[in-house]
Amino acid sequence: MRVRTVCLVTLHIFFSVSIAISSSGNRFFFAQLKTNGDLKEWDPYPYASRDILSFLQQTTSVKTESERRLIRLSDPLLFESPFLIYSGSGECHWTSEERENLKKYLSGGGFLFVEDRAGEKNGSFDYSFRKELAKIFPEKTLTILSRDHAIFRSFYLLRSVGGRKLTNTYLEGLEIDGRTALIYSQNDVLGAWAKDILGNFLYECQPGGESQRWESQKLTLNLIFYSLTGSYKTDSVHLPFIEEKLRR
Repeated sequence: MRVRTVCLVTLHIFFSVSIAISSSGNRFFFAQLKTNGDLKEWDPYPYASRDILSFLQQTTSVKTESERRLIRLSDPLLFESPFLIYSGSGECHWTSEERENLKKYLSGGGFLFVEDRAGEKNGSFDYSFRKELAKIFPEKTLTILSRDHAIFRSFYLLRSVGGRKLTNTYLEGLEIDGRTALIYSQNDVLGAWAKDILGNFLYECQPGGESQRWESQKLTLNLIFYSLTGSYKTDSVHLPFIEEKLRR
């Protein structure tokens, strides 16, 4: 099954993108994976998506749906949601049907961003998630993404990765047919967006403070744009401009 593909106008440039189709037109859906675990394990920041979508609309010309979409791996809507986030803690366990659906989703053009919210190397989520992924793609493994990967330039030019807690200074990815279909972080990027009812950030970003939070916000937009544009920004036509900006 292939994820639907349409054209989206963004920054006055036409990109060929994968994007969910709604009854109100071509709009970006912020989709989040729902699991059978405790709500706090998979949905610790239920309102972070609102600020992310607001920032996306203010910063770009991408049209969005105002509310996030909660999806299980058994949900048919999975295949109409090319961008999907999984923020987990505790242990990760999927059924054989869920593993098969995730394999079809990723192989068919879908993009999944996975976060180990605990921010622990070799913790229970990290261990169980890698184990589940190995069942789905036994011939593949997560690898560290190089600094010239499209994720670091899909919208902002990133010199570092962010998150609530800087557990790793890198991102990992899973490549399928020459495309990074899954990106894995242990830095709790969504946690850097979380606010209380008064609009104050809930957590300090450690160890970098507010500059690290800004890197988290930029990385979030880059993840969204990468799901929309793929490796577009690594095309040779962009290299002179990107190299000049990096020199500055």
